[in-house]
Amino acid sequence: MSRRADNDHPLVHARALFGLSQQALAERIRGAGRRVRINVATTKKTVSCWEHGRTPDEATQRLIAIAFDVDERTRRAMPWPHWLPGPDLPELYQPWTAAGTVAVLDDVLRSGRMDRRKFILVSGVTLTTLLHDWLTAHPDIAHAMAQEGRRVSTSMIDRLADRITDLQRDDDTYGGGDLITEAEAHLSLAHRLLAYGSYTGDQGCRLHAQAADLARMCGWMTFDTGRHATAQRYFNAAMRAARTSGDVLLGANVAGFAAIQHYSVGNPRDADAMIRTAQAAVRGHSTPVVDAMLSARQARALAKAGDARACYRALNDALDHLGAGRRDNDPAWAYWVEKSEIDMLTGSCLLDLGRPAEAQTKFTEADAAYGPGYVRTHALYLSRMASAQYQQGAVDAACDTGMQALSLLEMLNSARSTDHVRDLAASMTGHLRVPAVRDFRERVAVVMAA
Repeated sequence: MSRRADNDHPLVHARALFGLSQQALAERIRGAGRRVRINVATTKKTVSCWEHGRTPDEATQRLIAIAFDVDERTRRAMPWPHWLPGPDLPELYQPWTAAGTVAVLDDVLRSGRMDRRKFILVSGVTLTTLLHDWLTAHPDIAHAMAQEGRRVSTSMIDRLADRITDLQRDDDTYGGGDLITEAEAHLSLAHRLLAYGSYTGDQGCRLHAQAADLARMCGWMTFDTGRHATAQRYFNAAMRAARTSGDVLLGANVAGFAAIQHYSVGNPRDADAMIRTAQAAVRGHSTPVVDAMLSARQARALAKAGDARACYRALNDALDHLGAGRRDNDPAWAYWVEKSEIDMLTGSCLLDLGRPAEAQTKFTEADAAYGPGYVRTHALYLSRMASAQYQQGAVDAACDTGMQALSLLEMLNSARSTDHVRDLAASMTGHLRVPAVRDFRERVAVVMAA
């Protein structure tokens, strides 16, 4: 990155990698000391001092290495704090330039199929730094390239644009699992054209925007199949490519999808931060439909965080923006931002906030407005409607709705959708004597095993 936060110390990342607070790390270090008979009095304050520049002594470094499962040879080979474990995400440190974007796309594509444990989700301090750089960086917008490679034709770029549109629509129907290979192949093509082709400045902007769209889809599809760390790497690459293209609204769209990932894995405050940054970025350049999308995403994050008042305010903002109508300059990717989508998200918020009856009403209203092409959306919200029914004590109705969701899930490859049904079935252990519950749970086991 071009800038590091004052407390963006490698020890902060190491703790995040292991899910440890400062207090928990101090306890782990003291425990390591007891095992090897080294007496230390490490506290939360001690860890904080290290993260603000103080260097622990040699004996304590040995215990820190034990706490983080770092072997002694590795520890001795590098000075403090460079041997600490951290996120293996080189794209975070590339400059915000056109060349940096191409390098990030290359690295993410080469390692995109790996989802190793050390690829943690970037959050907290590191995410704040990434968002700040995205908001404030002034990269050289895609410029004309005169490589020795073949001239990039406008017809090639047009064909890629058509395929992006097709992939977006197909994802609505089939889920990401069946399309990720094709999306990655098209992203690879866009990257090769950018890296080795010869093109005008306008063509370069279009190619970077297409790379952003495709990387965003790759991120969404890998998230949809449960590969969270890989998904975030694609989202990071997409934000860079959007920035290089000069399309701030496209970058906001990427941030909106990345926010879904964050609140889905338990980081609602990080999701809210992403949306607020996107809202700041598009201010003065946006359209009502884009503002509606961002407000709705923010509402979901706030509901997950349990902030009901702020959530309802964001939902009202989304409806107000949508009520302003569509514009001729609305981005093509915003085709899905409709009243039914806002209603669906409202139902999900109400469910998270403990209002299942109202949530069910919203799900029913919204689902009726969706066409047959939105199979995954239909399955996802049927499962949520079933959860709303179950929370109200309508056990048989919940099982019936859950069965309907299962019928659709057999047509999809979407871990995100199946997780909701699996969780619902797991929550029904208190009603195992109910025949409908037994049938539903047996059906879930069969479908999930297939």
